[in-house]
Parts: sequence; C-alpha cells; structure tokens
Amino acid sequence: MLLRNILVASLAVCVSSPFVSAWTFSNATLAINERSGTLETRPFSMSMPLPEIMSLPSSALARLRFTVRSDLTPDTNNKPHQAYAIIEDPVTKLESSFAVDVRENGRARVDIDYKMIPTALLGANKPLTLTIVLASFGTESPLKVEIGHIQPVYNGPAPAGPIRFGPKPEIIHIFRSDPKFVSSTVSLFFSAIIVFVAIVLIGSWSYLGVTPSKLFTALGSSPLGHLGFFTSIVAIEIAFLNYYVGSTIFNLIAQVSVLAPIAFLSGSRALRELRSRRLKGEW
Repeated sequence: MLLRNILVASLAVCVSSPFVSAWTFSNATLAINERSGTLETRPFSMSMPLPEIMSLPSSALARLRFTVRSDLTPDTNNKPHQAYAIIEDPVTKLESSFAVDVRENGRARVDIDYKMIPTALLGANKPLTLTIVLASFGTESPLKVEIGHIQPVYNGPAPAGPIRFGPKPEIIHIFRSDPKFVSSTVSLFFSAIIVFVAIVLIGSWSYLGVTPSKLFTALGSSPLGHLGFFTSIVAIEIAFLNYYVGSTIFNLIAQVSVLAPIAFLSGSRALRELRSRRLKGEW
C-alpha cells in the first residue's frame, strides 16, 4: 500500500510538468452497479467530465470502463506501466488509489467497491473527486485527468482522528485472586463420611464371614489379580490427591490412562478367582 501511494504521488508530480501527455482514453463510462443490476450509467471523456455527482450506495460498486491509447505507439502497445483510479477528499486531501486492469489492446477496467473505500473517505463532508492516472517509463509524459465526483452514502459515525504518538491512559491490571481451598469443616465432614462407610464395609465383611485367612487364600490363588487391583486403585486415589493438592489436569489424565487398564485387567482376574471359589462353595 505504501509503495503504491509513493508511485501515485510520483506520477502526480510528473503530471504537473508542462509536457503534453502522450496518453489518452476514450469510450469511457462510469456505472453504479448492485446485485440487482445497474442503477445508472454515465459516459465521460477527457474534455467532458461527469456533469453530475454519482451517488454510491453501501451495497454497490462503481465500475469504470474506458479504452487507453498511446499516441507514440498506437498500433503496438497501448498498455501503460501504471494505471490508477484515485478518489480524494477535496478538503482533507486524503486519497485512496485503485489499480486499473489494462489489456494490451488498451481496454481498461476497474471496480471501486464501497467496502474497499476507507472510512475516512466515506465520512467526507464533500463529494469525493475521481481521477484517472496513466503513466509509463521512457519519453511518454503521464496523464492525470479529473473525471467527476462520487458521493458514498454513509450513515455511520464520524471517522475518528488519526492515532498520534503520546502518553496513553494508565492501564490497571486486576489479577485473579489465588484459588481458595475448601474450608476445614467441609473436609472433616466428608472425611467422617468416608470413615463411617469404611467401618460399615468392614462390619459387612465380618457378618458375611470374611476373615484374614480367606484373604490369604485369595492372594494364594491369584496374587497378581488381587494385589494388582488393590495397588492400582490406591495409585488412582493418590493421583487424584495430587491433582487436588496442586498437580495439573494433564498429569492426572496421563497417570489415570496408565493405571486404569491395569485396574481393569487385574480386577477381571480377581473376579474370576472369586467366582471360581463361590462355585466350589468355599466363600
């Protein structure tokens, strides 16, 4: 964008020279188009610009069509090296340029979409000046012709001024407070529930006749199943405890993903051993 504006500015300086341009254009029209069709079309020329201000709705675009001709090489090359359509605010002198697509035979076209016009130009107090610039390297003098005015339909807020370097308002950072742990009363309450459930579980085992001797029998029949299941369950509980104390969720997922298959396989083996003893009437 900066390079293009520099080129356009250079062309404007060259145009101000007293030489007569070797570039001309003809068969020029400006059409205001929407999706529904063409709203209006106006012809113009180098000597007769658009007599009226063309209104550009927010859903439309301005289509420029014309034929470029070089007086030096009219039969071999009618394509300039630079071709732009410039819209300019006559009050602030702010402008925006649009590259013109020119073929070798001189047919030129450019679409100025409403959405591509900067907000600073949309909110201009006066109609925007529309200019065509043609130029090339060599001995050919450039051409800059004002062809008329367009008025974008803008109902938004007034454009804000440019951002200047300088002190900015103070930024006050509000950091998130440290996480709070559950109160000791709640922790003691749930701890008491866990202890109570453990006592009830041990009492139920005693009522059913589970004794330490049967525990040793189970370990002797399937040591890997029972020890693996019990150890993996304890390890999973420790992993959750570490997460509660301060570990990350990713560490918890990694640990549980390793321990869960071990608990599943060893638990299945322990249940098969228990089922075999129940079928034998040893439980």
